[in-house]
Amino acid sequence: MTCQQCGFAVRDDAKFCPQCGWKVTPESVSNSPRTPSFASKKKLVYGAFILVVLVSGISVYLKVLLREYHPVIAEQPEVVVEIQYGIEQKIPSVPMTAAVEGEDLTIPLNAVLSNKIVRFFDPAGEQHVPLIAYVTPEGKIVTAMSISENCQSTDFYLKGHNIHCANCPSYWNMSSLEAYACCQMFYPDPIPSRLENGKIRINAATVRAWKTRS
Repeated sequence: MTCQQCGFAVRDDAKFCPQCGWKVTPESVSNSPRTPSFASKKKLVYGAFILVVLVSGISVYLKVLLREYHPVIAEQPEVVVEIQYGIEQKIPSVPMTAAVEGEDLTIPLNAVLSNKIVRFFDPAGEQHVPLIAYVTPEGKIVTAMSISENCQSTDFYLKGHNIHCANCPSYWNMSSLEAYACCQMFYPDPIPSRLENGKIRINAATVRAWKTRS
């Protein structure tokens, strides 16, 4: 026989259901399976909820694991060098002076590798917003306008695999620029650059034509 409360099979001489504790009477048992009880449906709902949570968690993990680069960063040159970014270590930007060579602003790659993040201005003063340069943990060179228009900060620092605003709690992934706090669209705006003979070269006209996004 089966318990009418939970559907569990019970012995003919049982007084209580061993599964749910329901008092068994001749009227409360059946020789054929019955429609699932409320308790059974509740278990199914809990099971489905746990499955959804697990699937969502796996999706988020895969999204992080397979994170794509920001479109500009994806096209940037790479350097074969291992850079360790401490999880808790705050790495402030180091001021330096860029040079003008022909149509480009240039900075030495070694300065970026040794300092991990540098900050510099247009030597001609035509663009008043500074720039930053760093190398991602995957080895991509990033050159970007050093401003977050939401709070007007023009300085950033590195911590872990993220770049942080020096003025507010906003921070972004160094490679994808995915936001983790706020200011989704106001990350340091990447500017294309290239690597030639140990120098990072950024087109000066592109830098000077850049306008704020707000």
